[in-house]
Amino acid sequence: MITGIDHIHYVSNNMEEMTKYFKDIFGAKEISRGEARGYPLIRMDVFGVTISFLGTDPGAGQLEPGKGLRGLDHIGFKVKNLDATLEELKKRGVKILLGPNVTPAGIKFAFIGGPEGIRVELLEKDQ
Repeated sequence: MITGIDHIHYVSNNMEEMTKYFKDIFGAKEISRGEARGYPLIRMDVFGVTISFLGTDPGAGQLEPGKGLRGLDHIGFKVKNLDATLEELKKRGVKILLGPNVTPAGIKFAFIGGPEGIRVELLEKDQ
């Protein structure tokens, strides 16, 4: 089942301002810069929790959860065995929105649905 928080994911129009805020206010450290789905991605460590910032189209505005909004997009939880966790959650009536899939880095993941259209990511990593 679930073993801990893996990351918190924000979508932002101004990633530099967002990362500066987290550095200045919370002492965050930049972990990496890259790209996801064609958008810039910055990962930071804040007190041992990874916070990911994904850049977006400045004109996107507030949309429904998981559809390109600004703000909090999802929280990711670590799991030991993704397939077993998904089977257990299905039995409990949880809707699987996406996955399981595997990233190019070998991380197995899936998204599940929750109340009010929220998305929760589940990740199985070697570490």
